[in-house]
Amino acid sequence: MSDTSLESESRKKALKQLKAARKEQIAAGTLRMKEQRRAVKAIKAQLEGAELTVPEIAAATGLPSSEVLWYVATMKKYGEILEGPKDGSYYRYHLGQAPAAEAEDDPAD
Repeated sequence: MSDTSLESESRKKALKQLKAARKEQIAAGTLRMKEQRRAVKAIKAQLEGAELTVPEIAAATGLPSSEVLWYVATMKKYGEILEGPKDGSYYRYHLGQAPAAEAEDDPAD
């Protein structure tokens, strides 16, 4: 066997041991990512064709309003949702254009 083959086998073995040692952390991270995707999907579903405030979204999705606020702030930052008019103490939010649609408007053309 050459040196590169030995190194490759050694790396594979080390990676396998590392994955086994961190199995619980990897599973917890995977579960949290699934929960986040589910929450974002639920929020977007509520905002389809509607303008809602954070408390209205929280009531409709069953998520805590503090958690909805974080998701809404993040989605607003990345242009997935847009801030609408203010309704009392809260802003109303609605879906924005998908980021992929913005990429189609290439100024280089």
